[in-house]
Amino acid sequence: MHGWQAGMTGLAVAVAFASLLVLLWRPAKRDADVLLAVVSGSMALSLMAPWTADAPTWVRWAVAIGGSATCNGFWLVSRALFRGEGAVRGVHVLVAACVALLIAAHQLAGLAAAPLPSPLALGMDGVLTLSSSILLGLTLLEPLRSLGGRRAPTERRLRLAFAGLFAACVLSTTVLGALAPAWPAAAAIHGLAIAGWAMTMLGVAHALLLHRARHPLASPSVKPALPQVGDGDARLVAELRRQLEDLHAYREPELKVADLAARLGVPEHRVSRLIGQSLGEANFNQWVNRHRVAHARRLLADPACSASILDISGDAGFASLGPFNRAFKAATGMTPSAYRAAARQARVLPVGAASEAGSPADACAG
Repeated sequence: MHGWQAGMTGLAVAVAFASLLVLLWRPAKRDADVLLAVVSGSMALSLMAPWTADAPTWVRWAVAIGGSATCNGFWLVSRALFRGEGAVRGVHVLVAACVALLIAAHQLAGLAAAPLPSPLALGMDGVLTLSSSILLGLTLLEPLRSLGGRRAPTERRLRLAFAGLFAACVLSTTVLGALAPAWPAAAAIHGLAIAGWAMTMLGVAHALLLHRARHPLASPSVKPALPQVGDGDARLVAELRRQLEDLHAYREPELKVADLAARLGVPEHRVSRLIGQSLGEANFNQWVNRHRVAHARRLLADPACSASILDISGDAGFASLGPFNRAFKAATGMTPSAYRAAARQARVLPVGAASEAGSPADACAG
């Protein structure tokens, strides 16, 4: 390894370890934070592999195993960043873990004193190439999902930029790796490109984490509103939305379906049906709590608001602190106090919270 290539690789290792430490230091961790921490540590070990050729066997084996969660782990990071909290489930982790085991086995076979039989080695190479290519393709497709529709222009540009950078990373390193056997200079450039792209993608991932703290995506479990309703139902749906979005009826702690039904002059069962079928909500309580949590998020993120968590929960419409804490963590993955610290550090209100919460609340009006 040439001096300048070793220097670039060393810098990339330092950046990867710094990324790991920053993520471990973060008090409130979401799915993307945890996954990127794993990828950062694995990337640091993978980049260190060329320097462990003369190290003890256990060190080389540890590096080989620890460095097996790079591209497969980055797929999970991409999924969490572009689909929202809860998008990475057990089956996705299992797929990435299987590929990690395959990578580790391939690396360990190369370190073994007795090499694997040629057919087995070739078969393992083929399976590893196929599985890695599939995960790289999935990583590229994640930001390109749902580019149209209601996506904000900034969000679309961000997704396209991520996809472009990732595609350039994969294409350049793949081409240079293929040219290396026939063009010796390509081998050195290949190592430099890997280190450079590793730092670039880690930096981009951290920038996206900050962006998501300010502009969180809706949970994948939230059902979209169903647009097809009759004329009479459409008027009632508009009035239901007005009650919560304009009149802020959710701030009434004792609000019930019967109250809204009385205000609209229709039976309770019809209001419940509209909430489930036309608004696409799971039930009345989850619909109201979603607005209450959005209201609380706006107040918690406001640096000028010094109200206590208890006061904010009451101002948002929760009758007591326990249900507020449970509903808030279910919606955001964070406790109210942790969300307040993270949001104020970003100093930007979360997208959607201000529009759903309405005007400044009484809890912080003074």
